[in-house]
Amino acid sequence: MKTLVFGEILWDCFENKKELGGAPLNFACHFSLLGGDACMVSAVGNDENGILSLHDAEKHGVNIKYVPKTSYNTGYCNVTLKNGKPSYDLVSPVAYDFIPFPETTESFAGFYFGTLAQRNAVSRNTLKKLLENNYDEVFFDINIRQNYYTREIIDYSLSKSTILKTSREEIHVFKELGFAKGENEEAICVSLAESYNLKLIIVTLDRDGAMVYDCKTGNAISSKKPTGKVVSTVGAGDSFSACFFYNYLKGEKTAACLDRAVTLSDYVVTVLGAVCEYPYPDELKRKLGI
Repeated sequence: MKTLVFGEILWDCFENKKELGGAPLNFACHFSLLGGDACMVSAVGNDENGILSLHDAEKHGVNIKYVPKTSYNTGYCNVTLKNGKPSYDLVSPVAYDFIPFPETTESFAGFYFGTLAQRNAVSRNTLKKLLENNYDEVFFDINIRQNYYTREIIDYSLSKSTILKTSREEIHVFKELGFAKGENEEAICVSLAESYNLKLIIVTLDRDGAMVYDCKTGNAISSKKPTGKVVSTVGAGDSFSACFFYNYLKGEKTAACLDRAVTLSDYVVTVLGAVCEYPYPDELKRKLGI
């Protein structure tokens, strides 16, 4: 079950520490830990952060043969805290703004991408060429970051996707940019389904779990509510996406995909770090069906 994962590899740089991240890389790591075959398409710098990025990605089972080292710095984000609240400065230009097109004849069942790595024309054109290939399913995780999205980028991304994943915080963007109408999450999903050839729309709902709207049947499924004691929410959404997509590509029913995705993300919030530095506990593996 091979999936091509396109997008940013970056480091969150705090005053006294740095942490590896980037939603696509987090997704790829979790997808691999679940037992999938994740192949990353990105770019890093020929620097210490680039070397560490590739080492950590490989440690988690991610195939990095399409992640070259470039003359640009590895992606990073300066994080500052004001009264306990973080603010983010996603520095540009960096390596993931210049992702080259990978010459490959491989076939992939799934494709995953977001919005941030589309901020520069070079990487955006690489993505467009990749999306000319045929995939069984294309997973679009909108991941709104600062002002690094446009109406054109979102419209194109929706037009190429079979599954959209958004969140309670992000879904308002579809109304603001005129893509959808509606006063709640389900109504916005209905409106989007009328305009795009999507199969599923996933909305994560924080402590209320998540919902999946089936665009073909018009039915919405709500998950159980998570119960984990939150230590850090970093990476929880990415683990959710990876688990849902992994199970969906395996042919599991939508309800089972949703249940397992919430189960994994509910575990991830109880530990520090976007990607666990160790295999999942046996009890969690049983619940996830791996």
